[in-house]
Amino acid sequence: MKADTAIHVLIADDHAIFRQGLRLVLDGLGPSTRVIEAGDFAEAQAAALALPAPDLMLVDLRMPGMDGFAGIGALKRTRPAAPLMVLSASEDGEDVFRSLAAGASGYLPKSATAATILEALRLVLAGGVHVPRDLVAGGNALGAPVPRLTARQAEVLTLIAGGHANKEIAHRLGTSEGTIKAHVAAIMRQFGVRNRVQLLLAADRAGLR
Repeated sequence: MKADTAIHVLIADDHAIFRQGLRLVLDGLGPSTRVIEAGDFAEAQAAALALPAPDLMLVDLRMPGMDGFAGIGALKRTRPAAPLMVLSASEDGEDVFRSLAAGASGYLPKSATAATILEALRLVLAGGVHVPRDLVAGGNALGAPVPRLTARQAEVLTLIAGGHANKEIAHRLGTSEGTIKAHVAAIMRQFGVRNRVQLLLAADRAGLR
């Protein structure tokens, strides 16, 4: 995320006062942050299709016009490259899992502090995934066996669970990003998952986070 590049953020929430408060929080991303607002899913989809395209979408789960999980899926199909973060009053772990399954890159309760929101947004903008551990702990415990990981794979998984993107993991471990991608692919095969969201949830279920 370059400081001299404008970041276009779509805020979709049916409460104007929350959108206004979130605008103030987003100032923390930098002076080049540009905000687009929407009050329901129809407005959000129209805004996502407009130019300039959003670099980040912040979406309430409960808005008029569409089921929230269907709305998330529709917005991701509209702008698949833009990470989507759910900001919801719900603190139900099942809503977290369903949001991530629908295509969200992260989930935050509206009770989160401004500092927590900014930290999570920087993570998803860098290609990471934010999962609130306190909301999902034990939520999908399936008793799955823990895969046997090499020492390096365990290091990589720990850093992924800490919210670090591949580039940062490579820097921390003194290796190339390509090598880290290979480790991540191998870890995903071990867990039988297809993406980082599923990997984080699997790591939670296995008690590795």
